[in-house]
Amino acid sequence: MISALDHPLVADYLRGLDSALAGLPPTAAAELSEQIRAHLLEALPPDADEDAVAAVLAALGPASLVAAAAGVPGPGADGGQAWRGRPLRRLVARARRVPAFVWLVVAAIVVAVAVPSGALIFWHAQPGLRMEYSFSWWNGPRVVTTYAAGATQETQRILPGKVQGFAVWVYNPSDMTQVITGSADHVSPGAPVTPRIAVSTTGPWRKMGEPHAVRYRMGGPIPPHSFRWVRVLWRSAHCYLAAGGSQGTSDLRLRVRVGWITRTEDIQLGAEIAVAATKASVAADAAYCRTHQPGS
Repeated sequence: MISALDHPLVADYLRGLDSALAGLPPTAAAELSEQIRAHLLEALPPDADEDAVAAVLAALGPASLVAAAAGVPGPGADGGQAWRGRPLRRLVARARRVPAFVWLVVAAIVVAVAVPSGALIFWHAQPGLRMEYSFSWWNGPRVVTTYAAGATQETQRILPGKVQGFAVWVYNPSDMTQVITGSADHVSPGAPVTPRIAVSTTGPWRKMGEPHAVRYRMGGPIPPHSFRWVRVLWRSAHCYLAAGGSQGTSDLRLRVRVGWITRTEDIQLGAEIAVAATKASVAADAAYCRTHQPGS
């Protein structure tokens, strides 16, 4: 049978109380500490459960406040410098008059408020997704890689009316599963529309360089400390790109669910992923663009 004073919550409280009482005269501190211990032994039966212990400790209040209340000077022949225990005795008396079921209700309310709040803080604190090691165009013509002023651009010829896109190898460094629910961007590199985002259902290392060899699904999860391919697709439609013009992005903004919250995460791609128009592509796609221009 475990004494109430041996309960971990009680032991922590008493250690905090002894530390807080260090500024009082030794006799006063010892008297107050003894009163608190006697009250806990009276209020808590042996082997009390955690809810009952939490309720009694909550009624006493934080150890620092108990010590501060005990140190309030009172009138007397000694000029008010001696410690008076009246505030604590009134506090203990009020606590004893409250029925036990009230403390259980208080404890339940504290738990109901604290647990969700702690979970929200934990979810928000989880690190975001990041790209690791590998990028691949999903389809389309030859890619041109250029380097200028310390920046890299991966450029592919735009194909108006065709589905284009890329895949990136993404790592989840957090301790929770993160579920990608969609894109947070309203414009894709090749069209003024929101790109479609899918996540591979597996992420074995042997397929790291083969994004086409795995299955994908919309709204896919990435387990903790795991890798997955993330595929980004759109139907190109930037007919207004003149020869030599390009449009792209150097980050991938996603809507990601962590626990019960959904947040925007920004994955840096390490290069600008762009589509560009050439004289040949402008001529080849002239018929499509005439048909699909706004107002045509």
